[in-house]
Formats: sequence, C-alpha cells, structure tokens
Amino acid sequence: MKQIIGIILIIVGVIVLLFFDNYPGGIIPYPILWYLLSIVIIGIGVLLIRKSLKQKNEEITNQIENELNRLKKYGDKILVDLDKCEILTNNYVEEIESDSSYTVQRWDALYDSSRNIKKVNVYQTRLLFESNRLGKKEKFYSPTINKDEVTIRFLLALHKNTFIYIDRMYKDKYYFDINFLLEEK
Repeated sequence: MKQIIGIILIIVGVIVLLFFDNYPGGIIPYPILWYLLSIVIIGIGVLLIRKSLKQKNEEITNQIENELNRLKKYGDKILVDLDKCEILTNNYVEEIESDSSYTVQRWDALYDSSRNIKKVNVYQTRLLFESNRLGKKEKFYSPTINKDEVTIRFLLALHKNTFIYIDRMYKDKYYFDINFLLEEK
C-alpha cells in the first residue's frame, strides 16, 4: 500500500513540477512555492517506496529465520562428517568492462578491444553429502559457496562436522548448516 501511495505522490509531484516549471500565468501566486512543494512531494513518494521495500526485505528475512529455527527445533537432525562430503566446483573467468561509456567502448573496439576489460575469477563451490538414512540413499547439496576449493578444504578440515536439518513432512526441504563456510574473514 505504501508503494502505491509513493508512486501516486511521485506522479502528482512530477505533474505539478512540469506545470509550474514553465508557468507563465499570474492567476496562481508564488509559482516557485508550488514548484518547491512538488519537489517535496516527489521526495516523500521516494521515501515511502524505499521504506516499504525495506520493510518487505525485513519480513522475508524474518520468515527465513523463523523457518530455519523451526527446522532446527522440529526437523530430523543428521550429523555430517565433512570429510565424507564431495566438493563440487564450477570455476570460470568473467570479463567485466571497466568503463561502461559507449563512446569509450567504440574507440576501444577500434584500437584495442581488451584494454577496458578486467578479468575476474569466479569461484562456485557446493558440498554433496550422501546419506543412507532409513535404508534409502539420499543426496544433500549445500548452497553455493563463493570460495575456491583449497579454501573450502582448509575450512572443512578445521570444522570436521556440521548438521543437516530435514523437515519431517517434506523430505526435500532441508537446511545444510554451512554458515562457517559463508562467513567472510
């Protein structure tokens, strides 16, 4: 609702701003005050939209935390020996343009196409844990970790064990607890 009100305020503010930007008449006194008022209205609209988006992000974060807490409290808990996890990697090099100006890009294409290109190594690693729980072979994948394989192996050697929390009703819904790998140091 705040987003809709914010959008309406921005539209009204822009209309008033455009009207009084070139207002030649003398019927409405002090057009500069209306001009400034329209800028204030646009600002309020932008603030309302930002506040509602921030509120939605907080709600989503709270829902995720609540779901994780529920899984940890009521879900099945599997002890994971990190030495038995398979490390899956997908590493590649990405080329990123340093200057996004089209004029610079055109000149660079004529002169030296690699001059404005910066190469960045992208590391994507996941853990795979296979379990024979209740006589069934199950595979559990961790979320993607943006670290190289050597760093992951070092961190796994330090921590040795972690847990997987599985929802009792929906077996495909689980949480692979690897927060120690995701933290930046």
